[in-house]
Amino acid sequence: MNITQMKYLVEIVQSNYNITVASQKLYVSQSAISQFVKGFEDQYEVDLFVRRKGKIVALTPSGEKIYQSALLVLDKYYNLENTLKDESSQQKGTIKIGMHPTILRLFFTKFIPRFILDNPDAYIEIVEAGTLELREMLMDQTIHAAILVEPAELQPEDFEVYQLMRTEIVAFMDPNHPLSKKRLLKWSDLNDYPFATYNEKDKVYHLVNKKLETKKAKDNLLFTSASWDYMIESVVDNRHMAILPTIYFSQFISRVEHIGVVEKRFEDPISYIPVLARPKKKVYAPVESFVFNSILENFHFDDHTLRYDFLEEF
Repeated sequence: MNITQMKYLVEIVQSNYNITVASQKLYVSQSAISQFVKGFEDQYEVDLFVRRKGKIVALTPSGEKIYQSALLVLDKYYNLENTLKDESSQQKGTIKIGMHPTILRLFFTKFIPRFILDNPDAYIEIVEAGTLELREMLMDQTIHAAILVEPAELQPEDFEVYQLMRTEIVAFMDPNHPLSKKRLLKWSDLNDYPFATYNEKDKVYHLVNKKLETKKAKDNLLFTSASWDYMIESVVDNRHMAILPTIYFSQFISRVEHIGVVEKRFEDPISYIPVLARPKKKVYAPVESFVFNSILENFHFDDHTLRYDFLEEF
Protein backbone atom coordinates (compact mmCIF):
# COMPACT_ATOMS: atom_id res chain seq x y z
CA MET A 1 0.00 0.00 0.00
CA ASN A 2 1.58 3.26 -1.10
CA ILE A 3 1.15 6.81 0.21
CA THR A 4 -1.37 7.75 -2.48
CA GLN A 5 -3.56 4.76 -1.64
CA MET A 6 -3.39 5.63 2.06
CA LYS A 7 -4.49 9.18 1.27
CA TYR A 8 -7.44 7.83 -0.74
CA LEU A 9 -8.52 5.52 2.08
CA VAL A 10 -8.27 8.19 4.78
CA GLU A 11 -10.12 10.79 2.70
CA ILE A 12 -12.96 8.38 1.93
CA VAL A 13 -13.50 7.78 5.65
CA GLN A 14 -13.13 11.46 6.58
CA SER A 15 -15.59 12.41 3.82
CA ASN A 16 -18.19 10.18 5.50
CA TYR A 17 -17.78 7.58 2.73
CA ASN A 18 -18.94 10.01 0.07
CA ILE A 19 -16.83 9.22 -3.02
CA THR A 20 -17.85 12.47 -4.74
CA VAL A 21 -16.70 14.64 -1.83
CA ALA A 22 -13.49 12.63 -1.40
CA SER A 23 -12.60 13.00 -5.08
CA GLN A 24 -13.12 16.76 -4.92
CA LYS A 25 -10.85 17.12 -1.89
CA LEU A 26 -8.16 15.00 -3.50
CA TYR A 27 -8.52 16.69 -6.92
CA VAL A 28 -8.97 13.34 -8.66
CA SER A 29 -11.84 11.73 -10.52
CA GLN A 30 -14.45 9.56 -8.82
CA SER A 31 -13.42 6.70 -11.07
CA ALA A 32 -9.82 6.93 -9.78
CA ILE A 33 -11.03 6.42 -6.21
CA SER A 34 -13.42 3.62 -7.21
CA GLN A 35 -10.59 1.89 -9.07
CA PHE A 36 -8.39 2.17 -5.99
CA VAL A 37 -11.01 0.51 -3.78
CA LYS A 38 -11.69 -2.35 -6.21
CA GLY A 39 -8.03 -2.85 -7.10
CA PHE A 40 -6.88 -2.89 -3.48
CA GLU A 41 -9.57 -5.31 -2.32
CA ASP A 42 -8.91 -7.64 -5.27
CA GLN A 43 -5.11 -7.53 -4.86
CA TYR A 44 -5.05 -8.21 -1.12
CA GLU A 45 -8.28 -10.25 -1.01
CA VAL A 46 -9.66 -8.19 1.84
CA ASP A 47 -12.82 -6.12 2.12
CA LEU A 48 -12.15 -2.57 3.29
CA PHE A 49 -15.74 -1.35 3.39
CA VAL A 50 -19.23 -2.44 4.37
CA ARG A 51 -21.65 -1.93 1.46
CA ARG A 52 -25.38 -1.43 1.35
CA LYS A 53 -27.16 -1.42 -1.95
CA GLY A 54 -23.77 -1.07 -3.66
CA LYS A 55 -22.72 1.99 -1.66
CA ILE A 56 -19.84 2.24 0.82
CA VAL A 57 -21.24 3.00 4.26
CA ALA A 58 -18.61 1.94 6.82
CA LEU A 59 -15.31 0.22 7.42
CA THR A 60 -15.07 -3.50 7.99
CA PRO A 61 -13.08 -4.67 11.05
CA SER A 62 -10.14 -5.34 8.70
CA GLY A 63 -10.68 -1.97 7.04
CA GLU A 64 -10.61 -0.25 10.44
CA LYS A 65 -7.22 -1.79 11.28
CA ILE A 66 -5.80 -0.77 7.91
CA TYR A 67 -7.27 2.73 8.28
CA GLN A 68 -5.70 3.24 11.72
CA SER A 69 -2.33 2.03 10.43
CA ALA A 70 -2.61 4.37 7.45
CA LEU A 71 -3.23 7.31 9.80
CA LEU A 72 -0.03 6.54 11.70
CA VAL A 73 2.05 6.19 8.55
CA LEU A 74 0.66 9.40 7.02
CA ASP A 75 1.34 11.30 10.23
CA LYS A 76 5.01 10.26 10.07
CA TYR A 77 5.07 11.02 6.36
CA TYR A 78 3.75 14.56 6.87
CA ASN A 79 6.22 15.13 9.72
CA LEU A 80 9.03 14.04 7.41
CA GLU A 81 7.80 16.42 4.71
CA ASN A 82 7.77 19.29 7.21
CA THR A 83 11.28 18.42 8.37
CA LEU A 84 12.54 18.43 4.79
CA LYS A 85 10.91 21.81 4.15
CA ASP A 86 12.43 23.25 7.33
CA GLU A 87 15.88 21.96 6.42
CA SER A 88 15.55 23.35 2.93
CA SER A 89 14.49 26.79 4.19
CA GLN A 90 17.44 26.87 6.58
CA GLN A 91 19.80 26.64 3.65
CA LYS A 92 18.32 29.53 1.66
CA GLY A 93 19.16 33.20 2.02
CA THR A 94 22.08 35.52 2.69
CA ILE A 95 24.04 36.17 5.86
CA LYS A 96 26.65 38.91 6.34
CA ILE A 97 29.62 37.90 8.48
CA GLY A 98 32.49 40.20 9.40
CA MET A 99 36.04 38.97 9.93
CA HIS A 100 39.63 40.16 9.73
CA PRO A 101 41.30 39.43 6.35
CA THR A 102 43.91 37.25 8.07
CA ILE A 103 41.26 35.10 9.77
CA LEU A 104 39.52 34.78 6.42
CA ARG A 105 42.72 33.71 4.66
CA LEU A 106 44.01 31.28 7.27
CA PHE A 107 40.81 29.60 8.40
CA PHE A 108 38.15 30.00 5.71
CA THR A 109 40.00 29.34 2.44
CA LYS A 110 38.46 25.89 2.15
CA PHE A 111 35.40 26.23 4.37
CA ILE A 112 33.50 28.96 2.50
CA PRO A 113 33.85 27.58 -1.06
CA ARG A 114 32.92 24.08 0.11
CA PHE A 115 30.01 25.38 2.16
CA ILE A 116 28.54 27.34 -0.76
CA LEU A 117 29.04 24.42 -3.17
CA ASP A 118 27.28 22.07 -0.73
CA ASN A 119 24.55 24.65 0.05
CA PRO A 120 24.05 26.73 -3.13
CA ASP A 121 20.98 28.51 -1.74
CA ALA A 122 22.82 29.78 1.35
CA TYR A 123 25.02 32.74 0.45
CA ILE A 124 27.70 34.06 2.81
CA GLU A 125 28.71 37.68 2.29
CA ILE A 126 32.07 38.38 3.94
CA VAL A 127 32.79 41.86 5.29
CA GLU A 128 36.54 42.32 5.81
CA ALA A 129 37.69 44.87 8.40
CA GLY A 130 39.62 45.32 11.63
CA THR A 131 38.08 43.69 14.67
CA LEU A 132 37.17 47.02 16.30
CA GLU A 133 35.38 48.17 13.14
CA LEU A 134 33.55 44.86 13.02
CA ARG A 135 32.41 45.29 16.61
CA GLU A 136 30.78 48.61 15.68
CA MET A 137 29.10 47.03 12.65
CA LEU A 138 27.78 44.22 14.82
CA MET A 139 26.39 46.64 17.39
CA ASP A 140 24.78 48.68 14.60
CA GLN A 141 23.40 45.41 13.17
CA THR A 142 24.78 46.11 9.71
CA ILE A 143 26.16 42.56 9.81
CA HIS A 144 24.56 39.40 11.22
CA ALA A 145 27.66 38.04 12.97
CA ALA A 146 31.35 38.80 13.39
CA ILE A 147 34.61 37.22 14.45
CA LEU A 148 35.98 39.53 17.15
CA VAL A 149 38.71 39.27 19.78
CA GLU A 150 38.33 38.93 23.54
CA PRO A 151 37.67 41.03 25.46
CA ALA A 152 34.97 41.88 22.91
CA GLU A 153 33.24 44.13 25.46
CA LEU A 154 29.75 43.02 24.43
CA GLN A 155 26.92 42.89 26.96
CA PRO A 156 26.15 39.19 27.64
CA GLU A 157 22.43 39.91 27.84
CA ASP A 158 22.52 41.34 24.31
CA PHE A 159 25.03 39.12 22.47
CA GLU A 160 25.99 35.47 22.09
CA VAL A 161 29.78 34.95 22.12
CA TYR A 162 31.63 31.67 21.41
CA GLN A 163 35.38 31.03 21.45
CA LEU A 164 36.78 29.83 18.13
CA MET A 165 40.43 29.36 19.12
CA ARG A 166 43.00 30.27 21.78
CA THR A 167 46.26 31.84 20.77
CA GLU A 168 48.74 34.55 21.77
CA ILE A 169 50.66 37.44 20.27
CA VAL A 170 54.28 36.75 19.29
CA ALA A 171 57.21 38.34 17.45
CA PHE A 172 58.11 37.38 13.88
CA MET A 173 61.64 38.21 12.77
CA ASP A 174 64.39 37.42 10.30
CA PRO A 175 66.40 34.25 11.19
CA ASN A 176 69.52 36.41 11.52
CA HIS A 177 67.90 38.94 13.83
CA PRO A 178 69.88 39.47 17.09
CA LEU A 179 66.88 38.28 19.13
CA SER A 180 66.33 35.11 17.10
CA LYS A 181 68.63 33.09 19.38
CA LYS A 182 66.61 33.84 22.51
CA ARG A 183 64.18 31.14 23.64
CA LEU A 184 61.71 33.65 25.07
CA LEU A 185 61.52 37.41 24.62
CA LYS A 186 60.85 40.12 27.17
CA TRP A 187 58.71 43.08 26.23
CA SER A 188 61.66 45.28 27.14
CA ASP A 189 63.51 43.69 24.20
CA LEU A 190 61.39 45.91 21.99
CA ASN A 191 63.23 48.93 23.40
CA ASP A 192 66.11 48.32 21.02
CA TYR A 193 64.25 47.20 17.92
CA PRO A 194 61.35 48.71 15.96
CA PHE A 195 58.24 46.70 15.23
CA ALA A 196 55.16 46.60 13.05
CA THR A 197 51.67 45.49 14.03
CA TYR A 198 48.03 45.81 12.99
CA ASN A 199 46.59 49.32 12.73
CA GLU A 200 44.36 51.10 15.24
CA LYS A 201 41.22 49.53 13.76
CA ASP A 202 42.24 46.17 15.17
CA LYS A 203 42.31 44.92 18.76
CA VAL A 204 45.94 43.78 18.49
CA TYR A 205 47.19 47.37 18.24
CA HIS A 206 45.57 48.29 21.54
CA LEU A 207 46.52 45.04 23.30
CA VAL A 208 50.18 45.58 22.41
CA ASN A 209 50.11 49.23 23.50
CA LYS A 210 48.55 48.30 26.83
CA LYS A 211 51.17 45.62 27.44
CA LEU A 212 54.02 48.01 26.65
CA GLU A 213 52.58 50.57 29.06
CA THR A 214 52.21 47.94 31.78
CA LYS A 215 55.79 46.76 31.29
CA LYS A 216 57.05 50.34 30.94
CA ALA A 217 58.68 49.33 27.68
CA LYS A 218 59.46 51.76 24.89
CA ASP A 219 56.82 52.10 22.18
CA ASN A 220 59.16 51.56 19.24
CA LEU A 221 56.39 51.28 16.64
CA LEU A 222 57.76 51.53 13.10
CA PHE A 223 54.53 51.22 11.10
CA THR A 224 51.08 49.62 11.10
CA SER A 225 49.19 47.70 8.45
CA ALA A 226 46.06 45.62 7.97
CA SER A 227 48.02 42.98 6.04
CA TRP A 228 49.47 40.05 7.98
CA ASP A 229 51.34 38.79 4.91
CA TYR A 230 52.96 42.15 4.22
CA MET A 231 54.19 42.62 7.77
CA ILE A 232 55.53 39.07 8.01
CA GLU A 233 57.38 39.34 4.72
CA SER A 234 58.68 42.81 5.57
CA VAL A 235 60.89 41.49 8.38
CA VAL A 236 63.00 39.36 6.02
CA ASP A 237 66.53 40.83 5.89
CA ASN A 238 65.43 43.68 8.20
CA ARG A 239 65.99 44.68 11.84
CA HIS A 240 62.36 45.27 12.75
CA MET A 241 59.90 42.66 13.99
CA ALA A 242 56.21 42.00 13.36
CA ILE A 243 54.15 41.70 16.55
CA LEU A 244 51.14 39.61 15.55
CA PRO A 245 49.03 36.61 16.61
CA THR A 246 50.88 33.31 16.30
CA ILE A 247 50.05 30.76 13.65
CA TYR A 248 52.75 28.41 14.87
CA PHE A 249 51.01 25.08 15.04
CA SER A 250 51.02 22.00 12.85
CA GLN A 251 48.71 23.19 10.09
CA PHE A 252 50.40 26.53 9.39
CA ILE A 253 54.09 26.04 10.28
CA SER A 254 54.91 25.63 6.58
CA ARG A 255 53.58 29.13 5.87
CA VAL A 256 56.13 30.73 8.19
CA GLU A 257 58.95 28.48 7.02
CA HIS A 258 58.19 29.24 3.37
CA ILE A 259 58.40 32.99 3.98
CA GLY A 260 61.68 32.48 5.82
CA VAL A 261 61.04 34.00 9.23
CA VAL A 262 61.17 32.73 12.80
CA GLU A 263 58.61 33.19 15.54
CA LYS A 264 59.44 33.96 19.16
CA ARG A 265 57.13 33.89 22.18
CA PHE A 266 57.14 36.36 25.07
CA GLU A 267 57.68 35.42 28.71
CA ASP A 268 54.49 37.25 29.60
CA PRO A 269 52.40 36.80 26.46
CA ILE A 270 49.25 38.60 25.38
CA SER A 271 46.33 36.20 24.96
CA TYR A 272 44.61 36.49 21.61
CA ILE A 273 41.28 34.68 21.55
CA PRO A 274 39.02 35.10 18.48
CA VAL A 275 35.30 34.67 19.15
CA LEU A 276 32.20 34.34 17.00
CA ALA A 277 29.50 36.78 18.12
CA ARG A 278 25.96 37.73 17.12
CA PRO A 279 23.11 39.77 18.65
CA LYS A 280 20.63 37.79 20.74
CA LYS A 281 17.21 37.48 19.11
CA LYS A 282 14.00 35.69 20.00
CA VAL A 283 13.92 34.22 16.50
CA TYR A 284 16.76 33.95 13.97
CA ALA A 285 16.25 33.61 10.24
CA PRO A 286 16.81 29.92 9.43
CA VAL A 287 19.85 30.70 7.26
CA GLU A 288 21.44 32.72 10.10
CA SER A 289 21.34 29.77 12.49
CA PHE A 290 22.39 27.30 9.81
CA VAL A 291 25.51 29.25 8.78
CA PHE A 292 26.37 30.33 12.35
CA ASN A 293 26.23 26.76 13.65
CA SER A 294 28.17 25.47 10.65
CA ILE A 295 31.02 27.87 11.44
CA LEU A 296 31.04 26.80 15.10
CA GLU A 297 31.21 23.15 14.02
CA ASN A 298 34.17 23.98 11.78
CA PHE A 299 36.14 25.22 14.81
CA HIS A 300 35.15 22.53 17.31
CA PHE A 301 35.45 18.77 17.63
CA ASP A 302 32.39 16.61 18.30
CA ASP A 303 33.03 16.86 22.04
CA HIS A 304 32.90 20.69 21.70
CA THR A 305 36.60 21.18 22.43
CA LEU A 306 38.51 23.65 20.24
CA ARG A 307 40.22 22.40 17.10
CA TYR A 308 42.71 25.27 17.22
CA ASP A 309 44.09 25.63 20.72
CA PHE A 310 47.48 27.27 20.26
CA LEU A 311 48.01 27.64 23.99
CA GLU A 312 47.81 23.87 24.47
CA GLU A 313 50.51 23.29 21.85
CA PHE A 314 53.16 25.46 23.49
